[in-house]
Amino acid sequence: MQTHCVRQGQIEVGIVEHEGREFSALGATVQGRSITGYTKSVGKNIHLTSWCGTTTLAARCDVVERFWSGSLALMFRLPRGRYIVGYALGESGMLFRGELLFDCDEDEARRHALMVSECFAQLDAEDEEAFEAEAEEERLLDIEYRCPECDHEWQEQWTSACDSQCPNCGLKDITALSWDEAYR
Repeated sequence: MQTHCVRQGQIEVGIVEHEGREFSALGATVQGRSITGYTKSVGKNIHLTSWCGTTTLAARCDVVERFWSGSLALMFRLPRGRYIVGYALGESGMLFRGELLFDCDEDEARRHALMVSECFAQLDAEDEEAFEAEAEEERLLDIEYRCPECDHEWQEQWTSACDSQCPNCGLKDITALSWDEAYR
């Protein structure tokens, strides 16, 4: 597995290459006042990083609140009354979403960090609920195979009838004999 980043202006795309396939994910971005990045624990401080782990912001960070889920409301102090406030899923290696504030005091920045965190926490909870509902609906198949080389028979469970590899002799691309919906 290999990873690398591609930058397109202020947008970073993280790319993972695994088993001949390429997967892309939006990485660190700055669009207007909205900021997306990743957290990294450095000593007792938290930095914002790119998808590849390169530090993008090493300003003083305050944890405004720690939530029961392990997520955090964060506030990064910048010069001249500016702050980056937002929500992180955890202290290190986790997604951060937030925004840049101008001309405000520390109390206002803390309130805004909590407001942004509540908004993203709600979105994450809705996403998790939808994901769990989708996973419950996903059907599994009991699939039967027989190797044409050594006549070994076996069963596997997948979400679709796909070719397999014989666990006995290693012959690849064996087509399923039959499949039925699995009962959970």
